[in-house]
Amino acid sequence: MLRNIGRGVIKKRVVNKSCRTFFAALLAVLAWAAPSDVAACNVPVFRYALERWPADAYRVTVFHRGEMAGAQKEVAKALADASESSANLAVAVVDVAKELPSYHKKAWDLVKDAALPVVLLQYPVNTQTDHALWSGPLTAENVRSLVDSPARRQLAGRLQKGESAVWLLLESGDAAQDKKVADQLATELKRIEKEVELPPAAPDDPTMSADVPLRIAFSVLRVPHSDPAEQMLVRMLRGLREEAVKEPGPLVVPVFGRGRALDAFAGGQVTGELVENVIAFICGACSCEVKSMNPGVDLLVATDWDAALTGQAVKDPPLPPLISLSALAAAGQTGQVAKAVLPVASAGLLASPLVRNVVLVLLAVVVVIGALTAVLMLKKRNR
Repeated sequence: MLRNIGRGVIKKRVVNKSCRTFFAALLAVLAWAAPSDVAACNVPVFRYALERWPADAYRVTVFHRGEMAGAQKEVAKALADASESSANLAVAVVDVAKELPSYHKKAWDLVKDAALPVVLLQYPVNTQTDHALWSGPLTAENVRSLVDSPARRQLAGRLQKGESAVWLLLESGDAAQDKKVADQLATELKRIEKEVELPPAAPDDPTMSADVPLRIAFSVLRVPHSDPAEQMLVRMLRGLREEAVKEPGPLVVPVFGRGRALDAFAGGQVTGELVENVIAFICGACSCEVKSMNPGVDLLVATDWDAALTGQAVKDPPLPPLISLSALAAAGQTGQVAKAVLPVASAGLLASPLVRNVVLVLLAVVVVIGALTAVLMLKKRNR
């Protein structure tokens, strides 16, 4: 009996030792795959965004009933051409005389009382904002002001020349208040330009190939609130944060990358500390390379960023397409699963630190589950 008890104690110690070994291995893998590894990218946020974050597309829907007139067709075509050439737009031309899919019905409900054809402008899908940013008749003048404006051209030009961020100041109409905020902002930016430092380059930093100097530089771009040419931009800026718009005075919006507005601040909120915090993020290391996990909303700007920066596209590999379970089962039956997965791996998605870490954690979990199963089976056998 004592011999059997001794054997049981020894076996129990072996089991416990096995568990400790496997859990120690799991902790080691998790520690190696921790988020600190993702922070290896020391490229400044503003530069990484300029080269590798394509601007999100604004939703533009042209609603009409039946055949459009020749001039209207030309305007709609010009709008579609702008989306394909330079402007970050996703254009849909919808005939309301036909059955509408659910996503077009929601948009149609916003403008169904307007005279047709009508143009509806909405923020990009990933902002999760479905209200009408603007709507109006389908005219050449409206399309021009929707796509482009003098202030947006200046904004794009400054960013393409290497400015870290352009601070848009949407004027309130009170000249004295606008000047006070503009002067205060310019003073703080000039001071911080001399104090802030770029993060040191890291060996694993992704290659940046734009022919633009890497430097710390800021400027203020004033936008008249009553300028007819800037009304689309004014709407975009005011829609960023309702609380800031409710306060009197100008609105301040720091913009970096390819026209990405970080946030909107009431002029009265602009202090040295706020400016320092914003610049600390924009000029800091790009610890998270996934655009959607960073703050900000892209503005609608008509410019070919790739051509302006390098003459060729510099983009992160695309995410794999969503596949339903039924489609995946069908693909498995026809031997197409490998063909659907391999292009993603060859595109370099697994080279992303974030994706690699997720894969490693999943593998570690599988190992632990297998180990625990083996331990339980061993324990059951030794009873």
